[in-house]
Amino acid sequence: MSMLKVNIELPELKLLVKELGLERGGPAQQHLVKNIAKRIGKYAPLRTYGSVQNAIAQGQEPKNGRIVIRGDHIRYLYLGKVMAGRKPKHATNKDLRYTTTFNRLAGPYWDTRLMAAEGNQIIEDEKKFILGLGGGR
Repeated sequence: MSMLKVNIELPELKLLVKELGLERGGPAQQHLVKNIAKRIGKYAPLRTYGSVQNAIAQGQEPKNGRIVIRGDHIRYLYLGKVMAGRKPKHATNKDLRYTTTFNRLAGPYWDTRLMAAEGNQIIEDEKKFILGLGGGR
């Protein structure tokens, strides 16, 4: 069987990607990371002095397209499982009971729950930003 390999270069497409801010680490990606960081705190537990929310705010890396949430307690709060043993602790089968007095949406898997509840709005926000309707540029 013979095969023909064709490479097509479209400099105009690269220019369009840049003009729309869609390149890696570009304005659209930074907007998306900041939007998610702003919203995800509603799904994380509210701890003493806002430690989880502070970790989310400090962990934003918009140019890298990610949020890195650091802290010894973050893993077990995210998984929603009681941790046991010595460091590094391991998750047990016992579920955490989240206090929802101050944050009624608190629970595990913040990112998954955020996207299930607000994913469509996040996509709409991003479309508006990219198309220049969001006042971002």
